[in-house]
Amino acid sequence: MPLPNVGLCNKCNARVPAEFQTRDNQVWIHKVCPQCGINESLVSTDAKAWYAKRELFKYVTEDPEICTLKCDRCRFDHKPNLAFIDVTNHCNMNCPICIASVPAMGFDYNPPLEYFDRIFAHVAQWNPPPVIQLFGGEPTVRSDFFEIVALVRKHGLKPNVTTNGLRLADEEFARKFCDARIRTRFAFDGFSPDIYEKLRNNRQAYEKKLAGLANLKKYTRSKQAIISCLAEGINDQHLAGMIQYIHDNRDWISELLCIPLADTWDPQKFKTDIKANTLEDAERMVRNAIEGGGVEFVPAGLSYAMRLPRSFFRRKNTPSDMLLLAGVHPNCESMTVLISDGKQYRGFNHYLKKPFSQVMKEFAEKLKKIEPKLRSLDPEKPLQRLRGQLLLIRTFAGWGLRTFKLWALMDNNPPKALLRYLGQKLKAKFSPKYVDGAAGYRRKRNVLRVAMLPFEEQHSVDATRLENCKAVFPYEDEKGEIQTIPTCMWPPYRNVVLKKVAQRWGTDKAPKNPGQEQAKS
Repeated sequence: MPLPNVGLCNKCNARVPAEFQTRDNQVWIHKVCPQCGINESLVSTDAKAWYAKRELFKYVTEDPEICTLKCDRCRFDHKPNLAFIDVTNHCNMNCPICIASVPAMGFDYNPPLEYFDRIFAHVAQWNPPPVIQLFGGEPTVRSDFFEIVALVRKHGLKPNVTTNGLRLADEEFARKFCDARIRTRFAFDGFSPDIYEKLRNNRQAYEKKLAGLANLKKYTRSKQAIISCLAEGINDQHLAGMIQYIHDNRDWISELLCIPLADTWDPQKFKTDIKANTLEDAERMVRNAIEGGGVEFVPAGLSYAMRLPRSFFRRKNTPSDMLLLAGVHPNCESMTVLISDGKQYRGFNHYLKKPFSQVMKEFAEKLKKIEPKLRSLDPEKPLQRLRGQLLLIRTFAGWGLRTFKLWALMDNNPPKALLRYLGQKLKAKFSPKYVDGAAGYRRKRNVLRVAMLPFEEQHSVDATRLENCKAVFPYEDEKGEIQTIPTCMWPPYRNVVLKKVAQRWGTDKAPKNPGQEQAKS
């Protein structure tokens, strides 16, 4: 018998009984609140696609419990792979669709370095240690931003930053940022100032973002990601151009992360006719942007199947390499793969003899059969590593030949493609840094992962989706103990938790750079 589900009341945020209902090819989460009565939220505009993910990725929780969504009282160990750290609610944009800025929150959150030192020291003890995602507000407006990055590394953790990119328009700051080898998720919604005027009430941000991208291209030695808020009627028609830009800059941009626009703004403060979108809406926008089609999204949790075989071919197999918000549920994040034909990206199905979803399912099934043997081998020991590699090759070689259109993968010119591939490998091996601008040699990555991230849509979340979430926000409570809350349940807790942190720790200095805190809200 299925466990009872729980959702958030749209009006009072009470944890209430919930169930999914389907009508007119839409999925709704239907909730019954003792105080507010019946209310519901749209979950998906494509019920067929939503349910297909559940068929493809048979999710079974590791520790079946009745999740209550009362995350501040729950002490369930989510074994997180990814830790988001709110470092400030100061921002140099203050977008009206954002709920994590000073104008939206109503108080100043900018704690001192000592607070973050305690957080990082605690999460560094997790096994395995998580990837750190510095968040906000806008992390880069802190005067001690690079000191926070240094603290992350002091505790043996990897720093990543989600940024609106405006500070990277300053070439000196961008150079220092890149010298620190920081991985970033650069927020960019498309190539038109109209997008930023309609979506963020900040037309001027567009030129600064372009300058920030140019500086990243000039100085970065790390692969970076673009993160984009997708809003139908606002930037969907510009998505093809942005994907082509990513293709043309694939030597330094390795992935595109998309967030469907959630209904987060205050209608009294932001007068607009734009509408919130669902995950399947955003997937459709990407499919329409790729010439020739062939784009199919699957649950990102399926990428868990890749972690074990990857460990035998790649030594640095960190938990979050394959996961973004660490989705372990079929209706959490989804993903697809685009492959370059040399001129543009094509949908993965263009290179397959069967649908991407079927390929992923077959791969997982084949891997399951040999998984006991693989788990008995240690990839850190050379001989056992080789045995694992041979087992994987023997299992998947024939299947791969039957699955992939090899001529399409080799650009319909096998000899030329093979020579080009060998030439790139030789350059990478024998010439560590042959010149490609100030950043040195950067090998072009011809595979682009595109992921959909459900985020900050609290009234459409449900307990079954979050009970085993691997992405969390850590914070220190009133007793000085470090607690965590799953990422998609952070919005209803954020203000209360961070206000207490600010009161307990005080606030550090406001950003020193003049004009960073804009009046717009």
